Amino acid sequence: MLFSSLSYLLFLPVACLIFWLLPAAKVGGRFKVDLRSAFLLVSSYYFYMSWIPVYGVLLFTLTLANYFLGQLIYSALSGSAHRAKAILVLGIILNLLTLSYFKYTDFAISSWNAAIAHVAFLAPYLGLHANSALNFPLQHVLLPLGISFFVFEFIHYIADVYKGGKPIANFVNFSLFAAFFPSQIAGPIKRYQDFIKQLEVPRVFSGTQCERGIVLLLQGLFKKVALADNLSPIAAQGFAHATALGAGEAWIAALAFAAQIYCDFSGYTDMGRGSAMLMGFDLPDNFNWPYLSRSLTEFWKRWHISLSSWLRDYLYIPLGGSKCSLPRRHFNLLMTMLLGGLWHGASWHFVVWGAFHGLGLIVNHTYDNALKTGSNALTSGLKAFHQSALGAAFSTVFTFLFVLVGWVFFRAETMDSALDILKAMVSPMVASNYLAETMEKHPIFAALAIYAVYRLLWDNASRLFAPSYQKLPALLRRAIAPMLPARLVIYVSIFVMAIGLAPATASPFIYFAF
Repeated sequence: MLFSSLSYLLFLPVACLIFWLLPAAKVGGRFKVDLRSAFLLVSSYYFYMSWIPVYGVLLFTLTLANYFLGQLIYSALSGSAHRAKAILVLGIILNLLTLSYFKYTDFAISSWNAAIAHVAFLAPYLGLHANSALNFPLQHVLLPLGISFFVFEFIHYIADVYKGGKPIANFVNFSLFAAFFPSQIAGPIKRYQDFIKQLEVPRVFSGTQCERGIVLLLQGLFKKVALADNLSPIAAQGFAHATALGAGEAWIAALAFAAQIYCDFSGYTDMGRGSAMLMGFDLPDNFNWPYLSRSLTEFWKRWHISLSSWLRDYLYIPLGGSKCSLPRRHFNLLMTMLLGGLWHGASWHFVVWGAFHGLGLIVNHTYDNALKTGSNALTSGLKAFHQSALGAAFSTVFTFLFVLVGWVFFRAETMDSALDILKAMVSPMVASNYLAETMEKHPIFAALAIYAVYRLLWDNASRLFAPSYQKLPALLRRAIAPMLPARLVIYVSIFVMAIGLAPATASPFIYFAF
């Protein structure tokens, strides 16, 4: 059930209607259960099991295990800190082993087999045949949707309980924290304290919040079906013919994927946050115009914010963070990004992408430290340059180009393909015509123009007209404030244009694969 599918667009309003019609009351004896929370939990499991029903059992098993792990850690803290730490380590290992089995089994086997193939010439000297039992067959383990996200949420939960956080006593609430369908498949990665705080406050219907949810939902739908799904075949065609592309089309393919992954993932986040708002919940935002970043450090504060903060809090800081020697700090950065790359997918090109960003962050931090501590004419000149409009533009373009090169490694299925694209991008004398027909079939420029106009109007309307609006008499402000017919026309138009510009074949969200 894709967020952009008809089935979800039918499921969501029905779920919201039943949610708000249910009384805000708790039932049961000693362990009281909120009716609305219980309904949301059932709805979330229905949503998750609509993909592959058996993986609902996996989600429930992990939920049950981590619920009791949290309780055990909390109980142990009052007696033995060593015992609490042992339980925490056991819990982290349990979660990571589960993730590793489903996500990395075939990657490990194929990497092992490839390594054995490279040293096959040693087989006769070891008394083995070249195709010996040292090779293992692939297991073809099917990756459960969202496992990378909810495993990270579980690890965050037990780690925060170990650090003194109060565990969730109500099992229904804890289960809903893990299974909440607007964020279940591809984030954002929630913090349990924020989510439970919202669960414990009685939900009161708000027309304003509901409308904000609808706006986000429609905005995300447009990003996904009108932009990302039209960019997808252009990027796919380009990367499939990497060896034959000229410079222009290599740049088009790379830029198409950069735009696609942003529209796809931020579109999913918008739809998830919008869905949650329709039921009175606020989920964290995941994007803040990342391609306008002026440094790689800033980019990672704006891109996939919930993952970046998770990696910082539960990997980078435990490794020592920045409160250690400079070489160790660089090691911590590199390890964090390597593992962040591997989290994205079980393939070496994701590891290379992570290493590329890790090395970029090391250079970024080294450069920033040199500017902060330097006092000569060169550093003074560089500081002045970065504070100028030209310096800001240069930094933004340079950062985007670095990120763009990284996306080539991320998107290419092999290292050879990535290098072919990059080689074509710097070969201006080579021409090709592979993408023209694909671009003609997909109205990407019309979709981009519509979205640009929408963002300019939507983002600037309130800022431009708010001062004048506030000067109007109170009676007149109340009379014109709703403007519901006009807003309704805008919302329906966005929906119609999104559906009209959508390609015939819908594609799954990119981050569903992670």
